[in-house]
Amino acid sequence: MKTMSEETKRQIRQLTREKIRLEDLLQFTNHIATSKKLEDDLYEVKDTLDKLTNGVWFEDVSEQELQAERELKH
Repeated sequence: MKTMSEETKRQIRQLTREKIRLEDLLQFTNHIATSKKLEDDLYEVKDTLDKLTNGVWFEDVSEQELQAERELKH
């Protein structure tokens, strides 16, 4: 079993944060052109995450970890 490098893990965390940010923005935008751009960006982030994790990506765990990080910062 191949283990992930720390750089890959860092990149996955960063992309997961970006994914959450884009989902939040998409949820609250009413402008069609802006929505399309956000959807395209979100697709790219998810695609990159899939490639980095070879399709094995535990979204729920990652989001829980990010939530815990946010709570620690505040």
